[in-house]
Amino acid sequence: MRSIKEIFVIGHGPSSSHTMGPAFACDYILNKYSDIDSIKVTLFGSLAKTGKGHLTDYIIQIKLKDLLKEIIFDANKNCQHPNTLLFEVKTKDGKEHQETILSVGGGTIVVDDKVIGETEDVYPLSKLTDIVNYCKQENISLVDYVKKYEKSDIIAYLSKAYDAMELARSNGIEAKGELPGNLHVQRKARQMYLNMRENRKNRSDILMNVAISSFAVAEENAAGGIIVLAPTCGSAGVIPGVITYLKMFNYSRKDIINGLCVAGLIGIIAKTNASVSGAECGCQAEIGVACAMSAALIASTLGYDIDKIAQSAEIAMEHSLGLTCDPVDGYVQIPCIERCAIFALKAINAATLAKIIPTQDTKVSFDQSIQTMYQTGLDLQEGYKETAGKGLAKVIKNC
Repeated sequence: MRSIKEIFVIGHGPSSSHTMGPAFACDYILNKYSDIDSIKVTLFGSLAKTGKGHLTDYIIQIKLKDLLKEIIFDANKNCQHPNTLLFEVKTKDGKEHQETILSVGGGTIVVDDKVIGETEDVYPLSKLTDIVNYCKQENISLVDYVKKYEKSDIIAYLSKAYDAMELARSNGIEAKGELPGNLHVQRKARQMYLNMRENRKNRSDILMNVAISSFAVAEENAAGGIIVLAPTCGSAGVIPGVITYLKMFNYSRKDIINGLCVAGLIGIIAKTNASVSGAECGCQAEIGVACAMSAALIASTLGYDIDKIAQSAEIAMEHSLGLTCDPVDGYVQIPCIERCAIFALKAINAATLAKIIPTQDTKVSFDQSIQTMYQTGLDLQEGYKETAGKGLAKVIKNC
């Protein structure tokens, strides 16, 4: 199983599949070919159907600049993967080259069946049940397990991710105006913050602060700002909301970063055994996994035992099953921004339930919940998997 570093990647929103992945694909092309005369890019599947809403064309234009000849959106062709890009490269010697690149989620790309930019395998086990049993045998924590197999810089890496999340939160609260796109959605985090201060007369309200933090980061993501995918851009507001929750109980930066080790472990287990791609498995794969990661973060930071941490992640994942990805008009705004806040609060509830439910009565494991999520995702109709073809996106469009 690969490093948790690929679960926490810093970059521009609003989509790990639609902006980070295509950005890395452009980098691959620019590095592979010299003396490029022009490049034509064709987007297929979900990239074609929701690419404009996800700013795919925007990031490609930024990356390729004057070399870009044309971007074509082909939503009709059936492809190997729902996030497929075709690059037609013409070099100055008159030769023409074609490269098909898949954006498979989390910013990872695949070229000719070879994964590019993926971290190396570092973990010998890939199921949470097996990891928990190993940790019990060795009398170590899940944090210890991560530190044992990751490189020595993992805490420094997560510290940068923590800082980026905090900066996105503060930037989001300060920002005003309208988010990009045709929906004309106004940023709300700043006004929510001011309303809370006024209504509460400067008294802190924990759940309100959690929601505001999640809104702020999700709005930064929707605006194409710098965020941390966790495990995707669309779900990037969940963990920052939970970090706010932990800070309000005076847990230290060190405690929270150690908790991010466990959150990352939950995320990479889900990515390895199922999916974190909304285009592949719906929003249950994005926001559901983020919720499970966040519940585990809370449980670990609060000092729950290893079984309670696993139970927290399982409860969060189980009650996110079946969640569709149907962004209105393809923008990562409705229902995505509000959903980040809802599932940050759900993570708190999941960890709270795990604390009081007897562990011995647990009938469903986290591994079983993500297996179910993956099977459910494969059964979902295409219109409910990031294409903005059905669900809320269709209802709003028809109205």
